[in-house]
Amino acid sequence: MKPISCEKIAEIINGRFEGQTGLSVNGFNRIEQATEGELTFLSDEKFEKFLATTGASCIIVKDSLKAEPADNQCFIRVENPYFKLAELFKAVDAMAEKPRPMIHPSAVIAESAEISGTAFIGANCVIGENCKVADNVIIMPNITLYDNVSIGKSTRVNSSVVIYQDCIIGNEVIIHSGAIIGADGFGYLENADGSYDKIPQLGNVVIGDRVEIGANTTIDRALLGSTIVEDGVKIDNLVQIGHNCSIGENTAIVSQVGIAGSVNIGKRNRLGGQVGFAGHMDTADDVIVMAQSGVSKSITKKGIYFGSPARERLKGFKIEAVIRSLPEMRNDLNTLKKSVDKMLKQIDNG
Repeated sequence: MKPISCEKIAEIINGRFEGQTGLSVNGFNRIEQATEGELTFLSDEKFEKFLATTGASCIIVKDSLKAEPADNQCFIRVENPYFKLAELFKAVDAMAEKPRPMIHPSAVIAESAEISGTAFIGANCVIGENCKVADNVIIMPNITLYDNVSIGKSTRVNSSVVIYQDCIIGNEVIIHSGAIIGADGFGYLENADGSYDKIPQLGNVVIGDRVEIGANTTIDRALLGSTIVEDGVKIDNLVQIGHNCSIGENTAIVSQVGIAGSVNIGKRNRLGGQVGFAGHMDTADDVIVMAQSGVSKSITKKGIYFGSPARERLKGFKIEAVIRSLPEMRNDLNTLKKSVDKMLKQIDNG
C-alpha cells in the first residue's frame, strides 16, 4: 500500500490522535510482530503485554487504555479498535488502484457477447456466446465463461474461475480463484446391475448481490430450475453446495461445509466449519450450526445446534459429556456387577 499519514488515519476512522506527529505507515501487522512503519491495533487486554515491545509506529487502541505511546509512536483512540480497523481496511482498499477498463488481446470472446466498455477482461479469458458482462466488472486472467452467462455490475471474478452455461451472477459479487459455478449436480439413476445412468442437469445457478464465494468452492447447477444463493451470502473456501439448494440472504458458511442436494437454508444462518447436511431438508431463519455437526433432518426453530445428528446446543453438549464419560461408567458398571455377583454368591451359600 502507499504510505498514509497517521493523522489522516485518525481522520478516516474518526479517532483521537495522541503521540508523535508526522508519522506515516505503509503496512499492517499483528501487535507482537509489527515493526516501524506499520500499523496495528489493541482490542483484547491479553495483548497489552506487547505494548512495551512492539515496533509499530501507529496503534489503534481503546479510549480507556491507560498506557501512553512510546517515543516515535502514536495512538489513535477509539471506542472499538477492531471495528475501526475494519473501517480503515475498507478505506484503504477503496484507495487502491483498480484495473483500468480493457480487453486483453489474448482473450477469446464470442461475437454475440455483450461486454461493457468499463469492464476489465484479463489475459487468456474465454467468454462464450451471448454472455453479458456489466459495468465495472473485473474478470482476471484465465477465466472461462460458458455460453449465456450474465455478470452484474462491479463484480470481481478472480483467476481460474469457471462459470458454466446459463448461470447468473449478481452485482458487487466477489468470486475467488478456483471456484466452479454451475457444474453438474450429482444426479444418477442406479440400474439393477449396480451401474449408473447420468441424469442431465438442465438448470442453472443464480447468485444474488453482494455475495462472496471462497476459493475452490463449488456450487452445482440445478436438475431443474435454479440453485439459488441469495443477497449478502458469504461463503468460505472449499464449500460444496449441491444441486437445487437455496441459501437464504446474509447466511455465512465456513470452510469445508458440505450441503447435499435440495436443501433450503434459511436467512441469516451461520454454518460452522465441516458441517454436513443430508439432502432434501430445510432450516429456519437465524439458525447457527456449530462446527463438525451433522444435520440429518430439518431444523424448524431458530437457535444454536450441535452434534451429529445435530440437536439443540445444550442437549448436544450433555450427550457429548456422557459419551466422554463412558469409559469411567463402564468401569463403574463392571465394579458394581462384581459386587452384586459376590453378594448373590454369598446368599446362595447361605
